[in-house]
Amino acid sequence: MIHPVDNGFQEALAIVSDAKASAERHCRAFGYSLLWEGGSDAGMLAQLGLPGDTGREVLIGDPSQARGFIRFLELVGRDEGLMRDGAQPWDAGGIYDVNVRSLGPLEVMNRAMQKAGHVAFGPLTAWDFGPLSVKEVVLRDTDGLAFALMERVAPPLTGYEHVAGHASYVFNSTQLVADFDAARRFYVEGLGWGTVTETEMVHENGGLNCLGLPLDVARSTKMRIGIYQQNGLNEGSVELVSLACEGMDYSASRPPLRGWASLRFPVGDPAAVLAKAAAAGCEVTAVRTMRIEPYGAVEMGAATTPWGARLEFYRAA
Repeated sequence: MIHPVDNGFQEALAIVSDAKASAERHCRAFGYSLLWEGGSDAGMLAQLGLPGDTGREVLIGDPSQARGFIRFLELVGRDEGLMRDGAQPWDAGGIYDVNVRSLGPLEVMNRAMQKAGHVAFGPLTAWDFGPLSVKEVVLRDTDGLAFALMERVAPPLTGYEHVAGHASYVFNSTQLVADFDAARRFYVEGLGWGTVTETEMVHENGGLNCLGLPLDVARSTKMRIGIYQQNGLNEGSVELVSLACEGMDYSASRPPLRGWASLRFPVGDPAAVLAKAAAAGCEVTAVRTMRIEPYGAVEMGAATTPWGARLEFYRAA
């Protein structure tokens, strides 16, 4: 089943060194289930720029939430390094992280992720994001996969009463950009997406932050944040973040390097979306038929933004 259509991304694709091991440790940390495993479709790998490669995939998530899955892709015989090798949270390029809500104490999930091989950029931090009070920690593993884990402190989080586990689906994904205005134009004007929220901030409360910024830098460095999605919902949404400092540029990094490789969006008309993306300055592929299990045959094409974030758009064939 492909769900939902034209309403955010369905899954995030990660290239890792060992798909089964990555799936098992993240299932333990999040309470997710293994949804599918098997060999990669040759057409999918070709579209990813890897014709002739062999891949093994494992898809995980919470079936009761029906979206926000993580697909781990292992490229057999490949070990090319990391997409964002050595990158910090202020360095632009590619897909930085995916976001998961902790439905219980964040401290417990943080410890579970540490046991799963993750190390945080900075300490678990309580802060205010507009009208919301949250706790957040951002961690990264040896495949370069960064996760931002969040607990809503106030107002109380609703909408997850049916979830038996302790983690939400992957509901958002962050892209660090050097030119915030250009990236915003792409999503809002180029693709016609709605705005979830936009804000500018510095880290108050003495500069405490979860990004690993020195306290004096955090207190004085402006950060711009915007979240966008087709319908203006924080469900399968994309977040843009830009810090007013000079960071490194990872926009040229591509598969087969390990890390977050793409976000996959079910849409009604992939060709139409890709035409808009091309007109807005993206590199695009042709729409081709391939198999993405467990969904079956799909028509899919990809757009890569000027800052190196890959977005794949597909529908049932």
